[in-house]
Amino acid sequence: MNRNGRNQLRLNIGSLDVLGYALGLSPEDPFIKISNPAPFAADPIEPKQRKIDNPILITKEIQKRINRSLLRPLHLPGHICGGVKGKTLLDNIIPHLNARVIVTADIKGFFPSITTFQVYAIWSRLLGCSPEIAAILTRLTTFERRLPQGAPTSSTLANLILFSFDQPIRSFCAQHGITYTTWVDDLIFSGAESRSVINVAVAALREGGFSLPHKKLKIMTAGKRMRVTGVLLGKKPGVIRRYARDTRAGIYRLTKGDLAEPKVDRYVKSIRGRIAHINRLNPNVARSLDHQFQLALKRAVS
Repeated sequence: MNRNGRNQLRLNIGSLDVLGYALGLSPEDPFIKISNPAPFAADPIEPKQRKIDNPILITKEIQKRINRSLLRPLHLPGHICGGVKGKTLLDNIIPHLNARVIVTADIKGFFPSITTFQVYAIWSRLLGCSPEIAAILTRLTTFERRLPQGAPTSSTLANLILFSFDQPIRSFCAQHGITYTTWVDDLIFSGAESRSVINVAVAALREGGFSLPHKKLKIMTAGKRMRVTGVLLGKKPGVIRRYARDTRAGIYRLTKGDLAEPKVDRYVKSIRGRIAHINRLNPNVARSLDHQFQLALKRAVS
């Protein structure tokens, strides 16, 4: 709620005219009126541990417009950090610094477990779109009856879906002085009573249609190594040595020139992202890595 008491998680789009105007499209545009789009490429771009769905160019542009015009302006609750413009890992980490007990929970198969019914409920019930508009937006932001990982709209929709059923978790944390933040599918709790929220979280996630296996839970206490979303916690956040070492190894691989041409751009972008992440936590280490990276780029070009 804002200071005027109005719900800031409402779009209230009821017609094709309003939707088209919001997205900069004509109501007659085939992507607005389409009944059964096939908006994603058949093959994932990186078939590794997590399947990343690759939307075709036209659909990706529409999804960018949906994200930019409809989802990004939403004022998400402060405990939601992942996939929120203007927020970084530090926003997710700093609230938990100096905690004596930290509990982390990773929702199993979060994105592929999110169904079209759940996405439709977000567009219709939470965001206030009419049934017709909610159906169109659901078709444009889902794939094979699930939320695709890799689409521009997916992180915000995932955040909203978690928010739609985690009220018991939020209430319990508020009552017991537990700090609670989320990084998309990673839930972080800290405080003396943070262990006690585990059963509440498991029950809330089960009610929402998700699971939280025991192996996805971690309980960390002061005096031991505490790691949250890839960041070491101490008096201040720090870079995990292995992450910096792997980044340095990635830079070295770039100098060897053994990457296939189609993969180079994505590989370079990945290294830049890693260095940017390190820079937020340890500028000195990032400065050294960036110097090596720039030299590697010059060699690769020459």
